[in-house]
Amino acid sequence: MNTPKSHRSAAASCLLIAGLLLLSACRSTDHNGPTPLASVLISGNTPGQIRDAAGEVFLANGYKVREAADGTMIFDKPGGSMSNFAYGSWNGDPVWIRVKASVLPAGEMKNRLQCAAFVVKDRNGSTEEEITLSHLHRGPYQKLLDEVAARFAFK
Repeated sequence: MNTPKSHRSAAASCLLIAGLLLLSACRSTDHNGPTPLASVLISGNTPGQIRDAAGEVFLANGYKVREAADGTMIFDKPGGSMSNFAYGSWNGDPVWIRVKASVLPAGEMKNRLQCAAFVVKDRNGSTEEEITLSHLHRGPYQKLLDEVAARFAFK
């Protein structure tokens, strides 16, 4: 006969399995790279035009602009005092903020500009480490992408 303890154990197991199923169902099977932190949908412009506008916006906001071999746009800038306080090393090495952005097709004449953001320790060093920023930090990056989209809104 089942005791109350075995009911709790069975209920906990069911909850665990349901949670794992929910997590696996929410993942995309064609996921490439980090989960996007922010994104915008831009219609009527080519991926090249969108990349150019993104480069201009991030450059104007203090980022160094480069492109990875796979076409991903990479934007780096020195971290602020709060980032250095939260993520900096004991020896005082400053951290950097890195944004990786990409343009993906999202329908006929539509593209999605999306990005993920990271705190980078030991930038360009042998022990470089990227720490993914959570969605709690989404605001500033969504604002940058909105600024890119706004460049196309009135054309």
